Formats: sequence, C-alpha cells, structure tokens
Amino acid sequence: MPTIINKAMKVNLPWLFIAMVLLCNVISYYMVHYRLYKTFSAKVVRLDNSYLAGLTAANKHLTDLQGKLKNLTTAGCSAELVDTLRNYILTSQEQDIVWLKFTDEPLICSALGVTRAFGPHYNHIYQSNELGLDLYQPVKANSSNAVEPIYLGKRADQYRLFVSTETIQDQLDILAGSKLCSGLIVHLANGKELLRFNVDKFDSELVEFKSGTTDLRYQFGLNNQYKQLLRLHYFFVSIIALAMILLSGFLLRGILTQVLLYRNFAQGLKRNEFYLVYQPIVDAATSSTLGVEALLRWRSQDGTTKNTASFIGELELSPLMPKVTRWVVTTALTELHSKLDGKGLAWCSINISAKEIELGQMGAFLQDLAAEGYPVEYLSFELTERIPISDWNKLREFIAVCQELGCKIELDDVGTGYGGNLWLQNLEFDYLKIDQQFVSRLGCAGSKLSLILSYIAIAEELDIDVIAEGVETQTQADILSSLGVHLHQGWLYSKALTATDLMLTD
Repeated sequence: MPTIINKAMKVNLPWLFIAMVLLCNVISYYMVHYRLYKTFSAKVVRLDNSYLAGLTAANKHLTDLQGKLKNLTTAGCSAELVDTLRNYILTSQEQDIVWLKFTDEPLICSALGVTRAFGPHYNHIYQSNELGLDLYQPVKANSSNAVEPIYLGKRADQYRLFVSTETIQDQLDILAGSKLCSGLIVHLANGKELLRFNVDKFDSELVEFKSGTTDLRYQFGLNNQYKQLLRLHYFFVSIIALAMILLSGFLLRGILTQVLLYRNFAQGLKRNEFYLVYQPIVDAATSSTLGVEALLRWRSQDGTTKNTASFIGELELSPLMPKVTRWVVTTALTELHSKLDGKGLAWCSINISAKEIELGQMGAFLQDLAAEGYPVEYLSFELTERIPISDWNKLREFIAVCQELGCKIELDDVGTGYGGNLWLQNLEFDYLKIDQQFVSRLGCAGSKLSLILSYIAIAEELDIDVIAEGVETQTQADILSSLGVHLHQGWLYSKALTATDLMLTD
C-alpha cells in the first residue's frame, strides 16, 4: 500500500504543483481586492467624518456669530459691526475669520475691517443637505490639481456669512502615506467636483465608492505598481501557507495512519483475528521435515484474509509489535507442543526485528516462559535486516540469553537489508537463510551463482547451516542441492499450514 501511494504521489506531483500555483493565484487576486475594499472603505469613513466635522464646526461658528449680530443698532458694514466681529474672535475659541456681506452692498466686513467683495472669484457649487450650508469654491485659473480652500456660507435675510474650512486639507492628510492610493476625486451629489488631487498620477484604474452617510462620491486612483507588488506578496504568502498546510496534513496523516493502524492491530489481537500457519523446512537429502517457520496471518471479521505484505511492514514499526511477537511465541509453543520434541520437529522459526530486541524485553520474556515449562529450547529466532540496528549491546545480550536457553539464531533475508555482512562479522548465528530473491533466479538464463556461493562459503567458514527459502521448482532444488544446500523451504514442498493440518514427513 505505501508503495502504491508513493507512485501515485510521484505521478500527480506536477499536477499538484500546477493546482497549487493556480489556487494561490486566485487567492492572491481576491486578497488584493479584499485589501482594496477594506482600505478604501476605511478611508471613506474617515473622509466622511472629516467632511461632517468641518460642516458641523462651521455651522456652530456661524450660528454663534449670527446670535451676536442680532444686537446691532446700525446697518451695513459699520464700525460697530467690525468691532463685534473682532470681539467675537478675541473672546471665542474660534480662530477662523468670518466674512459678512450684505445683499445690497459690494463690500465685505470682517474682524480685519472692510474690503471689496470677491465677487466672481468664488462660485456657489452646492447646498449641503446635512446642515443647509452653502459651499463656495474658488474659480481655478490654472492647474486642475490646485487645492484651494472651501468656504461655507449661511444665509440671513439681509446678509450672508462665510467661513473657510479645513475639510479639504484634512482629507488630503487622510490620503497622506497611502501606498495604494495615488490620487482622489470627490464628487458632490449634483455632479460637481469638491476635490481633485493628483489626477495626473492616476493609472488606468479608478475605484469608486458612494458614501452611505453623506452626499459625497469618491473616486480613488490606484497605484498599479504597488497593487501588483501586493498581489505578488499575497501569492507567495499563499504558497507558503498552502505548503505548510499540505506538510501539516501529510504529517498529520502519518500520525493518524499510525494511530488507526495501532487501533486495528490492537482490535485484531483482541478479537483473535490473528492466527499462525507453519511452513515446513525440509532436508532435501532425506525428504524429512526438520523444522517449521511460524508465519502470521490476519483474518478479518468478514472472513477475508489480509495480504501479509500489506500490513507486516507497518506492524513491525508499531509499538504493538512486541506484544504481537510475544503472542506469536506463546501460540506457536502451545500449538506445536506435541510436535516439538526433537524427533518430530527440531525447531520452530519465528521472525523478530532488531528494533524489538533493542527494547530489551524479549530475553526476560523467554526466561519467564522457560520457568513456566514452555519448551523454548526448540525456538529459532530469525533476525530480519529490514530495520537497521542501533544498539549492538542489546542484540548481543539477547543472543546470549537465547544460547543460555538453547534457542537458535538465524540471519534472515541475508544480503537484502541493512548490514548483513556486518551482522555476520559481529554476531553468532546457527543458520543463514538465503532470501527467495536469489533463489528465484536459479535456473534462469543469465542467473549468477556468485552471491549464493559467497554466502555458502561464509557459512562454511562460520560452521553454520544454510537454509534456502522460496524454493518453488525442482530445478531450483537440484541446483541448491548440488551447491551443498540441503535445507529447503518453499511451495515445492508445502504451502504454509495450520498446526492441525501440519503433516510431518519422515
């Protein structure tokens, strides 16, 4: 199963990368537009607040002054009026100068005195719906980007009051420092422009917002260069975030897989779904069965038997494996109790990984079984090379316990795993098993005997026996026998059988 998954991942990896790029591109597009919406929405709120604050302050200023003017005894731009305007400035908190123009005079009065009316230099552009104030804007003689003060006016029966407002400058201050916005146009409800700023810097894209609280309409000019940089930023952030999510998912999947496998193994052991079969090891010279290898099988509740290769690798890495191995040992000794007498069967081989041995529990377990009367001396442990050894001392201690109890030690799958030759050099074995990968090529065109011959020579030098597993044809059996290898295991002689079906040959 892991192999199939790995192949599928290799095949789909380019498409996964393309899908990630496309997804991150879409995410960055929407993130940029969301950023634009949030940024400009916030600016619209601030611009509206600034506009309303300017109108409110001007209205209060003009209304207060209007109350002062009710007590005047003279008409027109008199000295009494100028003194009243001057005293108002000196005694109030307002610092903006108010201008007053009577409807039938061409003069304008203020705290500074009397001057000629500005007449055509300012145009009435709008009457605010919020407070009923009139907006006056200067006539722009030169640049359309020129920022001029706005005057707010209040009408009375005989005169009009005017005061300048900082609303425009406040709105420009709000735009200051904005990297996304390169300019701004503010429209009144009647279509006239209240403000046009940095129009020449506008690119091809304008973002329009209609105020929900005032009668203003805003057009923001986008800085397209910064917009593209922002999109690139969100693209790489999305790539990193998505990669981290996928990596976390992959790691989490591995953890969840281990948890589920542990749960399945534990339930299988609890429900007695595991069982043992035994494959005979035959002396080809005498056609007699000398020993068996105990093999683990798993029958599900629906009656189907799982393929051992589909779960044995994960089981060996599971924390539950030592418990399973102890179950295998106890079950094999119990089921074969009547046959393990040295006459019927000389030994029963059981696979054990170096990882289990490193836990340091198996030796004590065997000693406990021996104390309880189990015939542990007929056990032969096959050390597999599938997982590398990291604690040689624990391995030597286990072998010493086995030798003390009379158990045999075999090196399984020699030449196919981690450090088989190093194991042979550092540890003592009773048997060496030639893997079926080497045996299966015997008799085939181009097959080479050099590796098998080298392992046979090593076994002869160490004075240990050789067992060939995976013998399926008579040709393979004959070649092995001609090489001096007489202990065979494979389908040529027998498939793996339950203890009940196991028939011993003399």
